[in-house]
Amino acid sequence: MGYEYDALPDDPADYRRRRAALVDAAEALPSFRRRVGAGELWLCDPGRAGEGWDEAQLVFGEAGVRLACMTPLSAAVRADLRALPALLGGARYVDDDGEPAGF
Repeated sequence: MGYEYDALPDDPADYRRRRAALVDAAEALPSFRRRVGAGELWLCDPGRAGEGWDEAQLVFGEAGVRLACMTPLSAAVRADLRALPALLGGARYVDDDGEPAGF
């Protein structure tokens, strides 16, 4: 699959100040699967067995969250991706061409 998007915060300065806390808060998303390092989270359908590819990777960078979709997204992961902008204090998704994206 391999689609990539960016969640661009409405208030970049606030995002940068709170980034570490936002990563911790995102671990509470129902589809949270695992954390790698300080700013990388993986999401997957909570009902899926532990083997195989996780569905989505979130990388909390300096300017926003980079999202990579590895497989078709389950309803659970889509719901969490729709909730992420509110968790960030307001954000919008864009694709690699800068066009609006949604889940």
